[in-house]
Amino acid sequence: MAREEEEEELTVSAPKQADVFTSVRCLGYLSSFNLLVAVCVGIAGGQPTLLPPEQVEQLNLRSTGMLNNIQRLFSHHMIQTFGCDYSTSGVTLEAVLTKLRNFLELRTADGPRHDTYLIFYSGHTHKGSGSWALSGGESFHLAHLLELWKEKNAGHCSRLIVVLDTEYSLPWVKEVRRVEGIYIAVQGSELSVTMVDPEAGDIPLLGEFTSEWVEFNCNPASDTQWSEKGRTVRAVYGVSKRWSDYTLHLPTGSDVAKHWKTHFPKATYPMVHLSNWCCGLNLFWLCSTCLRCFRRCKLAWFPPAVLDTGQGIKLVHS
Repeated sequence: MAREEEEEELTVSAPKQADVFTSVRCLGYLSSFNLLVAVCVGIAGGQPTLLPPEQVEQLNLRSTGMLNNIQRLFSHHMIQTFGCDYSTSGVTLEAVLTKLRNFLELRTADGPRHDTYLIFYSGHTHKGSGSWALSGGESFHLAHLLELWKEKNAGHCSRLIVVLDTEYSLPWVKEVRRVEGIYIAVQGSELSVTMVDPEAGDIPLLGEFTSEWVEFNCNPASDTQWSEKGRTVRAVYGVSKRWSDYTLHLPTGSDVAKHWKTHFPKATYPMVHLSNWCCGLNLFWLCSTCLRCFRRCKLAWFPPAVLDTGQGIKLVHS
């Protein structure tokens, strides 16, 4: 165990760029997984070139800062962490798919699936599609993630939250708004380089959004103003069409009956059956249907600046 911890520390302190990928366990139950990919190679004229040593050092410091911020978020909200991958040499598509499959198969100690699964990624992305740029020229698209999620969550009602601290996260945010049939949200950001003076050294960098977003979610007294004019780091989120239909898992009729039989006299059992029968009538189904449609339209047309997920994590947009 000591040997493994030592190796992990050596990996995190490597002075190179890294990608971070994180997933979270549900609240009821929340599970998370992080992936941070930092590569000390830039692209100039279509050709890879090594970054100067001072940029490599700055990149390493920012990557380590992101790791610390994400760990703070998980610790503050008592989120079960599946793992945190920090890579300085890039990751392959096969490795990402394998890691995600294992993560999305996680269940609680009692057997049921988690209520919410959270994935955090920071690293290179492609401008047009927002897909993750992986080693070997491969890419991880949102379609890959949706396919995995539908496969692993079939027959269940868990939801997925994806947090992106990347240069091009807007394509995923827009695309997820057209997704139907599942509960998925994407929290991203935009870096507004047009509002800064490059000579002043105030160019927004990856990691700044994570720092502000984590502070906002962990500190109730945070004075972060996401709608402030002139922000160089703007937040943006998108949710699937059915997101507002989601409710945290509640005890079923059989769960209530089992608990009652364990803690109350047998003479009171008819009360449980009567209660389950009344709940099963669903006398207000028409009202609930209308309310569901209203919530969907409201979230699609007038999304709130701050969307509370009900588990301590808030999605924001500027």
